[in-house]
Amino acid sequence: MESGGEKLFELGARLSACADFVRRGRIPADIGTDHAYLPIWLVQTGRVPAAFASDINEEPIRSAIKNIESHGLSEKIKTFTDDGLDSIPPHEVDDIIIAGMGGDNISAILSGGEWLKNRRYRLILQPMSRASRLREYLFTNGFDIIGEKAICEAGRLYTVICAEYRGAAVVHDDSYIYSGRLDCSDPNAAALLKKQAEILLSMAEGCAAKDDYSGQAHYIRLAEQLIESIQGGISNDKGKGSI
Repeated sequence: MESGGEKLFELGARLSACADFVRRGRIPADIGTDHAYLPIWLVQTGRVPAAFASDINEEPIRSAIKNIESHGLSEKIKTFTDDGLDSIPPHEVDDIIIAGMGGDNISAILSGGEWLKNRRYRLILQPMSRASRLREYLFTNGFDIIGEKAICEAGRLYTVICAEYRGAAVVHDDSYIYSGRLDCSDPNAAALLKKQAEILLSMAEGCAAKDDYSGQAHYIRLAEQLIESIQGGISNDKGKGSI
C-alpha cells in the first residue's frame, strides 16, 4: 500500500499492540512520537483519517516531519514540539497514545491534561517501566483499564494498557495494580507476571532485612496471587469496581 509517498512499513510489536487499541475512524495523538512511525502507519493504512504527533525534542520532530512528508501525509498529520499535552487541541482528538516512556513519566503527562477526564477519550499507554505505578495512577484518578496486552520485542517484555475515564476512583485489590487485565493464558502475559512476582519476592526480602515482617508478608501474598493467576491461566479482572 502507498499514500503518495513511500511504501507502507511494518510496525514493531510494541507499536503494533498500540495500533490495535486505536479506534477506527477516530483521531489519535501520539505523545512522544519520535519518528512518527505510529501515526504514519495509522493514517496510511486508513485506520484513522488524520493524526497529531508531538515530541519534547526538536530533533525527533524534524525526523518526524521528514518521514511524514516522504509518505505524502503532511496535510493529515500535524506535529508539535511539546513536553506533554499542552499543544494538543482537546476538541480535535479522541485517542491519546503515550508509548516508550516510564510509568511515572506517563502519569505526569496525564496529570497535565485535566480534559482527559471525559468518556470521549481513550488512553493507549505503553510503559517501559513501573506499569504498576501507572495503573495505580489511573485507578486513583477515575480511569479504568478496558484492555491490556503483553508483548515481547527484542527479547524484552512489555505491556500496553488501554484505559477510559469512568468518573470515580476504581476500587481494586492490591494485586490488580500488578496484574492489570493481562490474560495469563497468553504466554507473554504469563512471563511478564512471573517476572513481576519475582520482583515482589525480592521486595519481600528487602522488608525482611529491615525487620519489616508485615511488609514481607504483604509482598509474598501479592506474589503468590500472581503465581496463582499464572497457574490458572486466567484473565486478571478481579477485585475491582467503582466507588
